[in-house]
Amino acid sequence: MEKIKFKRVHTEQQGHELAKKHIGEEYIKTLITNDADGYDMYGNLLFKFRKNVIPIDILKAGVDNFKDSIEWTESRGAASGFSGKRTRADGSISNTSVGAKVESGVVGFMDKSAMIRYCRKTAFTKKYFDNYQEGLPFVKFVDEQYKKLCPEYYNRQKNIAEGTNQNYVIPDTSFTTVTVNKNFRTAVHKDAGDFSEGFGNLVVYREGDWGGGYFILPEYGVGIDLKNTDILFVDVHKYHCNTGFTNFTDDCLRVSFVLYYREYMYKCKAPKDELLRVKIDQGGYHRL
Repeated sequence: MEKIKFKRVHTEQQGHELAKKHIGEEYIKTLITNDADGYDMYGNLLFKFRKNVIPIDILKAGVDNFKDSIEWTESRGAASGFSGKRTRADGSISNTSVGAKVESGVVGFMDKSAMIRYCRKTAFTKKYFDNYQEGLPFVKFVDEQYKKLCPEYYNRQKNIAEGTNQNYVIPDTSFTTVTVNKNFRTAVHKDAGDFSEGFGNLVVYREGDWGGGYFILPEYGVGIDLKNTDILFVDVHKYHCNTGFTNFTDDCLRVSFVLYYREYMYKCKAPKDELLRVKIDQGGYHRL
């Protein structure tokens, strides 16, 4: 296993200027294809990448059981390559952000937002609860690897998860939420809304003979080639994206999973209190 220190090849400001843009392989100075730990020049961990970790049957259980969470959505903001404000039917501009249409879904639980002001199961988890439960071995396996390989980050996240109302935590894990993406080339962005002291846990499932789709940390010139059964733990609060896909025909598939704890889930109350929040909202009042 290789340990590598990376110098910045772009400043934070230059990274910011790339935000919401789709970039290509020309931004990769070092392509990681084998087990590696990446650090910045100050010794801060950027990522840990491991090959052939997840048993294929467990990975496919995640794909098969969570695939129905995926739908066309405009809710991915900067990651989709565009973010703006939604236009109301009367032509006025709302405060709700909107992005380009992509195929993505959410498994597990969500905290309140500008549009939905209460903590809840995701629509998928509520509608397909049996599938949610059948997919849990995949989530738990990733959690075990997170604990093993990134104990410092894991322990911080697990502590806050244990202090969160357990109705909104994926059982026996440090996660509240899994984002599932299909054939989604993300633009340069930082993940928003997940635990700032934790790491993103990334897994990819691929079908077909195609290339590209590299995960990039453009500020450091690093690309990572994620294949089936690989796992990546990464600081998703750095700018990141993935490159385009080559020779990607109709029979090809790329499903990516991002497992994380949402930053403010610890504020969620018991379901009966969240139900009260719903009733207040329906009555036209907002609890602060």
